[in-house]
Amino acid sequence: MATVQMLYQPPSKTTLLSILWDELQPYPGRLDLSLRIALVCVLVTMTAMALEVPEAALSCYLVFFASRADAGSGIVTAAGVLVGATLGIAIGILSLMVVADSPMLRLGLVALFTFGGMYLAQASKAGPPVGTVAMVFAFVMTLYDIVPIAELLVRALAWMWVVVFFPMVYLIALNVVAGRSPARLLRREIEERLETAAALIESGSEETQRRAGKLLAAGNDELAKYRVFARILSLMDNKEAMRAGELAEASYALLTLVLARVVNGEGFGQDAHAADTLRELAGDIRARRLRNTVATRLLHAGDPETARLINRIAQIQMRTYEPRPLPPGESEGFFAPDAFTNPVYTQFALKTLLAVMITYITYTSLNWFEIHTAMITCFMVALGSTGETVHKLTLRIIGCLIGGAMGVGSIVWLVPHMTDIGHLALLVGGASFVAAWVSVGSERISYMGWQIALCFFLVTLHGFGPSLDMDVARDRIIGIIFGNVVVSLVFSTIWPVSVGASVRKQLANGISALADLMARQGEKVSAYAGLASGLSKAMRQAEMLRFELKRVRHGEIGAETAERIADEIETMATPIILLRERDENTDPFHRLPKPVRAATRNFEDTVAAWLRERSADLGARRWDRTSGSVRAALRRIEARLLRTERGAPGGFPRKLRAELAARLALYEEIAQAVERAEAKGKPA
Repeated sequence: MATVQMLYQPPSKTTLLSILWDELQPYPGRLDLSLRIALVCVLVTMTAMALEVPEAALSCYLVFFASRADAGSGIVTAAGVLVGATLGIAIGILSLMVVADSPMLRLGLVALFTFGGMYLAQASKAGPPVGTVAMVFAFVMTLYDIVPIAELLVRALAWMWVVVFFPMVYLIALNVVAGRSPARLLRREIEERLETAAALIESGSEETQRRAGKLLAAGNDELAKYRVFARILSLMDNKEAMRAGELAEASYALLTLVLARVVNGEGFGQDAHAADTLRELAGDIRARRLRNTVATRLLHAGDPETARLINRIAQIQMRTYEPRPLPPGESEGFFAPDAFTNPVYTQFALKTLLAVMITYITYTSLNWFEIHTAMITCFMVALGSTGETVHKLTLRIIGCLIGGAMGVGSIVWLVPHMTDIGHLALLVGGASFVAAWVSVGSERISYMGWQIALCFFLVTLHGFGPSLDMDVARDRIIGIIFGNVVVSLVFSTIWPVSVGASVRKQLANGISALADLMARQGEKVSAYAGLASGLSKAMRQAEMLRFELKRVRHGEIGAETAERIADEIETMATPIILLRERDENTDPFHRLPKPVRAATRNFEDTVAAWLRERSADLGARRWDRTSGSVRAALRRIEARLLRTERGAPGGFPRKLRAELAARLALYEEIAQAVERAEAKGKPA
């Protein structure tokens, strides 16, 4: 095995500074996304100043909250935010008509909606949007303490709806007129897979292996979403969408196989024809060009598996090809399978409710409403595990300090020299671009970009023109920090949930996908994606363990143990992938004598059973498994092969002997990987 990880970056080999540096690097489309967000923020600011719409800072922040990578997701998200805000405000107004004169009833409704919204956010498919509705409702109910006159409050809430409405309209209009086409993004992703496979065939450099690993870890879910939105927006007809779906599956299988061969040290002998063919196919996909013939030929006989997949992609690109409908996804209910049995969901909602009540009672008792951002922070920061919550609030505090510093610096050095709205637009555009560049990174740093934007806007955008008053911004930033502290204390002391449980779950998912591959169960490409995404998500979440106290993660899996198990899975994955791709071309079982065939199937079943037991062990917090059954099963194959070949006149045919030798070599790699995993046992 090569030292380069196929599918993930081990957390022990990364530092916080290296993560930050890596996350700030440009990638295709990052500049475009950042400029789009900055442009909409400028439009929102100019509109708010010209029409004197209050809370311009919130309007600009919502642009960050609702922006997405493709036009389809952007339109749906912006519309969803608008609907959610409308529902929250409408329900709040109707509720106030009934309970306005009863503080206890209002407090009870705040508690009910907070608990219900956060419970559904964790235990149902509604997800975070229902938490947003709960946040809006709770905030509306608390406004009566500040504006106890119903008519004025309704007018203020109507303005709040306007604050949400026009930035969402700008986002929808931008995505309709000049949005990033999901069809183009889909084709670019497939094209990048083929280009990367070509580079691996030519050189197999470590950098190319890492790039391939990132593409595989991303899986096919995002491409499936692009395909759906491309159909909804009429950017692809039904046949083209089905063709793109098949290309996504075939390109994923090809990249998986090529990377497995390179990591396994087999290589391709710098097969220039294969690389050129893949680049030619990538160019066809980029140009939406279909072929009249399959203009490829088989590679050298030593690599029929790669040739089969390349020719499969070329066949899909033929003009006369009739794509097959993709199998429908499994229907899932509204609630999670364990929604009513898993106490974690209820505990999460109760912890969030406690944090909300602490912040609300605090700023109400102190008559300091200006720090109401503390209560909103509780909704925005709370996540399922302590590690994720502390990671998010760390990003929030760092972003808050950076954004606040940018705002204060602007007020001190730039605002006194500003004379018109154009200067303000330049200031907002520049700061928005910086914040957007951070926010369109991965979840490792994206929330820091949101917070940079929010705090900068709070400092510079209150009133209807450039402001030198920092009191309101100061109080709101204090609220953000206070809310973060409260959430941190509540989530780390009451029913603390370690992110280690999620790490174990993702590792178990990867092992289960590997077991499915070994047992020839389910869709092969789905198993590849499950394996890659399981390892990648596990290692990404293992980084969150750094944000947890030892008391919280006591008895849970550690980052080093998770990395060791991931290494074991990946070491075993390479020969299993090569074995399954070999089975697509040939099946030697039907030509083998019955005793050998039975022993061969028994070995593969034994490995699959060992993997399933390993997956179950992770669920039970056991890191070690020792049985020796896999090596014993391999010995039975070798013994029966030797006995059978001796009894056969002239031995096995040459072609069958070569196939068996290749298969036994892969079996030996699998057995050795199992033995290494068993030998390491449970770490101290």
